[in-house]
Amino acid sequence: MQTMTVIEAYGLAWRLRRSFFISHLVFNLLLTAFVAPFMAGVMRLVLALSGQPALSDFDIAYFVFSPVGFVALLLVLGLFLTLYVLNAAFMMAIALRNKTTGEHGFADGFVSVLPRVPAIVQFAVFFTLRVMAILLPFVTVSGGLFWVFLTSYDINYYLQNKPPEFLIVGSVIVCLLAFAAVLLLRHLLSWALALPMVIFANMSPQNSFGASKAAMLGRRMSLLKKILTWGIGSGIALAVLFGAFGLVADRVLEAFGSDLRVLAKVLLVFASGWALLNLAATSLTTGALAVLLIDKAGWPDRKVRAPSTTALRRVRLSIGIAALVGFVSGGLALIDFARMKVPDQVEVIAHRGAAGVRPENTMASIEKAIEDGADWVEIDVQETGDGQVIVIHDSDFMKIGGDPVKVWDATMQDVARIDIGSWFDPVYADQRAPLLSEVLLAAKGHAGVLIELKYYGHDVMLEQRVSDIVTATGMDAHVMSMSLKYPAVQKMKAIRPDWPSGLLSSASAGRIWQLEADFVAVNKASATPRLVREMRKAGKKLYVWTVNEPLEMSHMLSMGVDGLITDEPAMARNVISQRHELTTPERAVLALANKIGVALDTKEYRDESP
Repeated sequence: MQTMTVIEAYGLAWRLRRSFFISHLVFNLLLTAFVAPFMAGVMRLVLALSGQPALSDFDIAYFVFSPVGFVALLLVLGLFLTLYVLNAAFMMAIALRNKTTGEHGFADGFVSVLPRVPAIVQFAVFFTLRVMAILLPFVTVSGGLFWVFLTSYDINYYLQNKPPEFLIVGSVIVCLLAFAAVLLLRHLLSWALALPMVIFANMSPQNSFGASKAAMLGRRMSLLKKILTWGIGSGIALAVLFGAFGLVADRVLEAFGSDLRVLAKVLLVFASGWALLNLAATSLTTGALAVLLIDKAGWPDRKVRAPSTTALRRVRLSIGIAALVGFVSGGLALIDFARMKVPDQVEVIAHRGAAGVRPENTMASIEKAIEDGADWVEIDVQETGDGQVIVIHDSDFMKIGGDPVKVWDATMQDVARIDIGSWFDPVYADQRAPLLSEVLLAAKGHAGVLIELKYYGHDVMLEQRVSDIVTATGMDAHVMSMSLKYPAVQKMKAIRPDWPSGLLSSASAGRIWQLEADFVAVNKASATPRLVREMRKAGKKLYVWTVNEPLEMSHMLSMGVDGLITDEPAMARNVISQRHELTTPERAVLALANKIGVALDTKEYRDESP
């Protein structure tokens, strides 16, 4: 049987474009109205099983590798996979009915596919298990190699300097993972017909993989060629389309980028155009892939009947409810967003000083942050081998000074000889890792100091020493402390109940506002309007890191965060000043622009980790 070419698949997708577009649109409405809340419910269940109100950073990793966490991971992966295949399945059903009867409508996909959703969910779970069984050995070996050979120094050193052992072990890991990818691809091609068999041939999910493998014998390469052709063609077409759109947008933004008010109006037009273009383009490319797969399946012979009046009523009712729920929830979200006000005092927190324009965690950086009007200077502290508390982020001096000595082994003599400024600019060759006391005295009377306690397993009495130094410098009323480790936050709070102590969170899950912390500093990707609301209800502050782009800053402020942790305190001050003149809708448009990836400043930073 002769199969379709990629061009023919696109031709059919174009002829069915209206049905595909509506199906794609309705699918996204359903996703917003029903599936997203369901995923939130799954996360709440996961947290209930963990016994904690929230999971953060390392806790998440440990939980995932626990028996309960692993089951939860499978459930979440299965759900994501189900969502991915449902959209294509709807389009397959539309194309199949068009092939069989010459008729088509977007309701065909829902009428044909929705009754098979339980089987599709089972298919997604079995598929996830099979993929993990293939990848797990390679990932385990790669992780072992990394642990044995690439943990002698801080990871930031390896990423920045790429020493020979990093390149060698990295190459081996890449080869292992590449082999795993090839092996996985071979299996994926063998399973290409499994989903159509489950949906359109009523085959059980368990049997579909074996049946698909048998049907694909001798046909894998032809499908691979078509998928590669489809992928390359779609990628080029989308790149050209969005590239042209982006080029026009960039030219316009260059003209108005310095004025946030004018920029907001311009961005509203471009954001609307981008959303419509994206929906149309992805419905066409996804539709073409769906046609290729159903064609490879031989257009299953199961009789495709026209949807009954009752079925159509049910589909339309479901879509109507989804649209209503989506409209109401979206409207409430917009109203809620419009009511949000920027706090009277948004705190500017200089990340390791003004690290965008000076070498991080140096006196030069600290002094520049104070000069730029930072409310707080954020620094990292550790203990040296001779019991001093110095300001440094990594576990060693390799990244910033080219010296492998560990901080906990170093003496102040070592610290005095290691140049930590020349990597940034030879002008700063005189910079050395400062003592905590030096930073506190420099900031006294000008800015507060946010002290992050760094733990690499060699601390002796870090919390007490920090407390004593702060008291000795007379800065008790002008410091805050935070840590990635929740027990450390609790310990610091016990030692100094008068200090605000917070949790630094790279990733979080659950009711993080219920933790015993005065504030939480989260990755900007984790900040949401709901998190802002809950933190305020709990009487706690929310800081976000590391925010270094004007539109990104404006977006975070529109959500109502209490502080920006940034390498660019001067930029933050400028954005805050301009925002005072903007209306709420104008601020909302700037936030939307940031959400879709528009940026006014594309400067690259060496390290944006907390």
